[in-house]
Amino acid sequence: MANRKITILSEDFPPYPGGIAQWAAGIGKGLVSAGNEVTVLFRPRPELAEFDQEKWPFRTLPIEGKNWKRFRTWISKRAVKNLLATETKPDLIIATTWNMARGIVSLCKDNNIPLILVVHGLEVTRPMPFLKKLWLKHTLNKVTQIVAVSQFTKDQIDDKYRLPEGKVVVLPNGVDVADFFPVSDVTVLQNRHHTEGKKVILTFARVIERKGHDVVIKSLPKVKTVFPDLVYLVCGKGDAEYISKLKTLAKELGVEDDVVFTGFVDPKEKNLYYNLCDVYIMPSREINGDTEGFGITYLEANACEKPVIGGNSGGVADAIIQGETGFLVDPLDVKEIEGRLLELLGKPELAMKIGKQGRERILKSLTWEAVAKRLTGNLLFFQTQEKTLNKIQ
Repeated sequence: MANRKITILSEDFPPYPGGIAQWAAGIGKGLVSAGNEVTVLFRPRPELAEFDQEKWPFRTLPIEGKNWKRFRTWISKRAVKNLLATETKPDLIIATTWNMARGIVSLCKDNNIPLILVVHGLEVTRPMPFLKKLWLKHTLNKVTQIVAVSQFTKDQIDDKYRLPEGKVVVLPNGVDVADFFPVSDVTVLQNRHHTEGKKVILTFARVIERKGHDVVIKSLPKVKTVFPDLVYLVCGKGDAEYISKLKTLAKELGVEDDVVFTGFVDPKEKNLYYNLCDVYIMPSREINGDTEGFGITYLEANACEKPVIGGNSGGVADAIIQGETGFLVDPLDVKEIEGRLLELLGKPELAMKIGKQGRERILKSLTWEAVAKRLTGNLLFFQTQEKTLNKIQ
């Protein structure tokens, strides 16, 4: 499918971090590479760096509206309605969150526009009020197609909502290999964090409990008996109270000088941080339905030829091939995490092999261009005359 007009509707978009923002930007670029005309409607974040339109190969249009969290469904509907009133309707609309899709299901139906909803994980795993769950169920039933970013997410949808067979398809996340790739010179970060000649492990995520920073810190005393100059870099913003708890934990275990909290990292330096580390680790776990739907950071680290360790929960099993691109561990088993860290840090040839296999996998099937090709070529098919969306295997 080429030369189609496709609109992506997303409340998160770079420079705002997170999986939804990366999905919208990545699939947008992939669709453009396949010859499609793409427009991204997104919620701007004035607290972040000034938005750079020139960076993107597609048109971007901000969605303006006050009290976003409360009124985003209606704000999204107004934005799409205004777009339809001023130009030719798109051949397809992709909504990256169900709250935005909810507002336009009737609008798409009235205008005969197929609507795809992307489900990442938390939407169907976290508890929600009864009325909100009804709204979600109605939206899942009314959209044309649902894309789940992992088999875990698809299973959650199927188990809880009993949708028609074929309504939900699995399409894994991708990674932009133009942004994440191996580099040898990381001197600027070595000097900043005093890591030259030391082993470095890294977690790049929001600093929240389910990401597993606490379990990594608990593993450090054992790992440091073999690698005394070990440094654990914790990159990302988070809850101040929880960060304080992690610092207290590190102090109690005698590793406070070995754990570095960088806070927000400029996106321009993200690739350098991945290349600085010897092992990427994020042992995510489920907490009260809050779980990892996939985990794009594992792919980003693999793209830099780094081995990864992830918690065997949620959709992480779709991001990591056990023993080939990294290791899945029990996210609460400190001894297992210690063992995997010691194995990868102590066997550089194994770490290098796994990292290279991770990048090879991405280049073969998990670039955003490859993901977009699967989306348009293998999962969805447009009938030229009827303009309706049919599913093909």
